[in-house]
Amino acid sequence: MNFELAKEEYIKLKKEKFNYIDNISKISSKKELSEYEKLEIYRSLKEYEFKLTEAIKRIKNEAFKIRGDLTTNCLLRNTIIEFDLEKSFLSSINPDKKKIIFDQLKIDIETFKFKSNLHYLFYYYNENMTRLDDIIQKPIYVWSGYYDYSEDCIGPLFGDPKDYIYSIYRSVYDLHDCAIEIPNKEKDKFEKDKLIIHSTRYVNYFEIGRIFEEELQNTKNKSLNDCITATNERIKNLNYTRTPEYKEKVLLDRINELYKNVKGEFIQSETLYNGNFLSILRETYKLPNERIVNKEKVIKNNGKNAVIVIAITKDNKFLITFQNRIKDKLIAEFPAGYIEENEDVLEAAKRELQEETGYTSDNLFIVDSVYTSPGIDNSITYIVIANNSIKTCETKTDGTELVNYGLFSENELQYLIINNIMCGAINKLAFYSLVNNTDHCNIIYAKTDTTIYVRKKELKNPLDN
Repeated sequence: MNFELAKEEYIKLKKEKFNYIDNISKISSKKELSEYEKLEIYRSLKEYEFKLTEAIKRIKNEAFKIRGDLTTNCLLRNTIIEFDLEKSFLSSINPDKKKIIFDQLKIDIETFKFKSNLHYLFYYYNENMTRLDDIIQKPIYVWSGYYDYSEDCIGPLFGDPKDYIYSIYRSVYDLHDCAIEIPNKEKDKFEKDKLIIHSTRYVNYFEIGRIFEEELQNTKNKSLNDCITATNERIKNLNYTRTPEYKEKVLLDRINELYKNVKGEFIQSETLYNGNFLSILRETYKLPNERIVNKEKVIKNNGKNAVIVIAITKDNKFLITFQNRIKDKLIAEFPAGYIEENEDVLEAAKRELQEETGYTSDNLFIVDSVYTSPGIDNSITYIVIANNSIKTCETKTDGTELVNYGLFSENELQYLIINNIMCGAINKLAFYSLVNNTDHCNIIYAKTDTTIYVRKKELKNPLDN
């Protein structure tokens, strides 16, 4: 196809579109069109607009072949598209509305001539001008959320807080334009007898405009309500697939599918060794590939769970303990110990802190829990923060352990971690939990000895984005 043929194709399509508009105006002047007929008119006009847009693109491509990139725009500016329409064009429409339509279609109302250069048609004239609400003669809105003028957002106000919450609406065709703000108490009144599509948390109003346009073009929808129902259903489904709950389900299904291929069938367990503190078991499993495997498990202190305590004094120092762990190896640790039978995690943390350092705390909370070594050990270690730790007694020296402790600043604690003086895996994990799972707050309560240095961070679900 050459440049002139592409131009003639555009003119032919443009004339067909104008003839179609004229015929529809004559029909609609004689009878009230049904909603289905109006929907079909909208689809036909959109089809013409799509074809005309593609035709303009072909004209530019042919112009580029002639002139190249530098002078293509000059050729487009100098090429005029013009043709005459019959004087009877849109004669069935009242003069005021006729003038508006002529302006939209770029037709001179005095001469009945369509005239434009190709540069304007390609770069500035939007063929996608047909709006359904012009045809249906009823506006279609997208509810896009709330706007809060209350004191929580912009400062002290007087009166009923409900008066400061507004619902925001936008025309489905003018989503970039100014929004309509309706007091929330009048929301139901505004929406009555109007066509409203509601946005959701995970599907914004710009996407809704695109989805609604697709459903308008879907010939399976026989009415506008069908289009809106289909749009709402797609919004609902799309919103669900973006929720953290759905993403979590997909993730867990994938993980469980991977695990299913390696999960063994437990057959038996036998004791290989039973000492005062340690026991060793042999567990036998049958794997999905029919192999029989033995796993040796270490049971420490009758399988009790443990607790490790990050204790912070009221002058913002950390309590670090020292024990004889590995021959001639200097190892620093947070206070830690086992949870006794029928003992609460925080009770155990408070007891172990006091036994090893003589300090106690009135503000403790759990920040994490982990399996210490899941390949050989089934026990869990809980990581606990103890704010406002205060010296209340001397440490015990009559037990099986000899423990010393010291007070260290936050920078000194970091030094112990970085230089592998605090080198135990659970201790390092506890430090990283302190850094990543808590917020500094440094709240000092007046007329008390209570100080809160850190509190548990409100963790954001990484799947919620």
